Amino acid sequence: MKLILNEWRKYLSKSTYTIVMPLILLFVYIFYYGGIYLAVSKSDTAITPEKSEKIFIWGMTICYYYSNYIAILMASNTLSTEISRGTIKFILTRPYQRYKILLAKIGSIILFMPVLQILSAIGVLLLQLLATAHLPEFNAILKTIVLFIALSLVVTIFYSSLALLLSTFTSSTAFITAFCFIYYFFADILWKIINLRYFDLSPDSLIYKLSPLNANNYLIELIKNTYFQSVDKDLYITFTANIVYTCILFLIAVMIFRRRDISLAN
Repeated sequence: MKLILNEWRKYLSKSTYTIVMPLILLFVYIFYYGGIYLAVSKSDTAITPEKSEKIFIWGMTICYYYSNYIAILMASNTLSTEISRGTIKFILTRPYQRYKILLAKIGSIILFMPVLQILSAIGVLLLQLLATAHLPEFNAILKTIVLFIALSLVVTIFYSSLALLLSTFTSSTAFITAFCFIYYFFADILWKIINLRYFDLSPDSLIYKLSPLNANNYLIELIKNTYFQSVDKDLYITFTANIVYTCILFLIAVMIFRRRDISLAN
């Protein structure tokens, strides 16, 4: 826990996290408020509970993508920056096992994501109340917040492990960030091309869905579907596969980091 608190102190000491990111969130809120204000002012129909719920989901969706970008940026910077600046040497001299250092970096981001989603939900609800004078029912609010917390945690855990693995190979923050964003947007498309060229698997087959390039995106899709449908068994299978992939990435990162930290300490 002490290591996690130290990571949070590092984030709070950087203007990127205390000034720039809140400003970006402010622009997100302005975009959201302007969008629903124009939509409501031009609409002649009354705002029903269903419509109010959709407005809230739309706002949380915007904040969800914002939180994804924040998670990737935090994960890409947390270790690579310390390696490039040499400050990792001071951490390695402390009596902490190397895997705990990496776990603390992932844990600090994981704990931050639910807090960010809750704060985002409060902001979205306040703006929705100002723009429409209506709020969704409490059950709908709670269900939506839980859904987006689950979505953000899936993204955070996977991409934090991926970014830490890349950080053990290179200290270039720009490369790690670019790679994670490319993976985030194009991994499933790349898998479709590879499958079409070499494997010709059915898109409905479980092997196709559980590919390392596709499992994360498929899990996010399944979690989204649980909002309106019952939980499918594929959700549990895909969740397990995604955790396995995440653990593999983390274990490889630990093994490489344990080898690399000797030269850094020297």
